[in-house]
Amino acid sequence: MECPKCKGTMMLERFSDFFLVFFSWKCFNCGALIDRTISNNRRRSLAARASQTVA
Repeated sequence: MECPKCKGTMMLERFSDFFLVFFSWKCFNCGALIDRTISNNRRRSLAARASQTVA
């Protein structure tokens, strides 16, 4: 996977809290994190921008 921020290589990393375990993509170069929630929010935000008309 390619990092959307710096175009570097991303690796899958496991994160855990006291009760929650999840996986996220982490960039080797810049340290950016992309998980399912971040991806869904970005997709919704871009869809909302595309649906707005430019005056």
